[in-house]
Amino acid sequence: MRVQILCAASVLALAAGAALAEGEALKVGYVTGLTGACAPISEDGLNGSKLAVADLNAKGGILGRPVELLIRDSQTKPEEGGKQARELAASEGIEMLTGVCSSAVMLAVNEVAKEFKLPHLAMIGSTQKANIEAFNPYFIQTQANATMEARAAAEYVAKKAEWTRIAPMGFDYEWGHTSVEAFTARLKELRPDIEITEPVYMKVGEANMGPYVTAALSSKPDAVFAAVFGGGLVSLIKQGQAFGLFQKSNLVTLLTVDTLQSMGSAMPKDHVYGIARAPFFALEQTPELAAFIEAYRAAYGEYPTDWAINGYDAMMFYAKAATDAGETGGDAVVAAFQTGSFDGLKAKGLKLRGFDGQMDAPAYVGEVNFDPAFPFPTMKNVEKFAGASLMFSEETIQAMRDAAQ
Repeated sequence: MRVQILCAASVLALAAGAALAEGEALKVGYVTGLTGACAPISEDGLNGSKLAVADLNAKGGILGRPVELLIRDSQTKPEEGGKQARELAASEGIEMLTGVCSSAVMLAVNEVAKEFKLPHLAMIGSTQKANIEAFNPYFIQTQANATMEARAAAEYVAKKAEWTRIAPMGFDYEWGHTSVEAFTARLKELRPDIEITEPVYMKVGEANMGPYVTAALSSKPDAVFAAVFGGGLVSLIKQGQAFGLFQKSNLVTLLTVDTLQSMGSAMPKDHVYGIARAPFFALEQTPELAAFIEAYRAAYGEYPTDWAINGYDAMMFYAKAATDAGETGGDAVVAAFQTGSFDGLKAKGLKLRGFDGQMDAPAYVGEVNFDPAFPFPTMKNVEKFAGASLMFSEETIQAMRDAAQ
């Protein structure tokens, strides 16, 4: 389903409540980390989702019903996220849950979705536990999950024949551990000759990265793999320069557009490699993407991040599934997701595997680049890894589920 992008004036009008669709509102529970470590990422995802809602409502909504986001702050805390999701499901008549940033919060919200039989669309949170050990049929992952992303990074690193020692590090919570473990396991399969040191973990949002950089560099690695994001990643890169990280080694990390924007001219010119989910500059440059970028810049005064694109795509995927199903919630929408094909800004022809609720969305890996066309660093030589090639087989997933019992 193609939806025309609105001009900025229409976006602002709809944001003020001038929805063009009529009928009973279709309420979407949007639980996200507006405060806490996820705040900047969550805001971008929400901005993308708001543009999607504006576009949908301008075209008559979903099945003739205007879409309404009921936004709640999880504070990037699992217990708070679960509480907010439960209140929305029990009291507000929502028909879908989405928006979660933190993987730990996502698992808590997923339990609520299972209990109330609500489709739960993941657009930022990415732990594969939601697909495997904690899977329920209402979970729908619209992006590459943490394991897929880490496996893409491992595929990329494995091609660097001159790299023979890797030092992994990550945030000490669900996503950090999942990413490090998946990266390490896949890299060992591809390059058994590579030495992988003991992982270093730090608390989520850690600002003082000096001790962790020192620990990682102590083994004299050819590269550091860092499962870190947001302000913590900015601190790692900036403080890493003072400790000689980019003179002594290379950094492979999650390098989404928000981090590139935050770093600006302070980004090292070399030895930085990034994993991304939907970098606008590396995607297929379709008319739909160009229109979205224009509308996003008009509405928010900046280029869209990966999170903004995922936020937009997730809402549009839901709209298509509901339209195909002829219903807006429950099992009918889940079934439509499992049988449909979805065209998004980040990729076209995406399909969802019902066995684990995983969409075959791609992952991107490249190296830092300074393109004069943009006021912040981007990436060059970006390699797109097809999602299907990064997904575990159903047999592997079943074995992991059995082992977790």
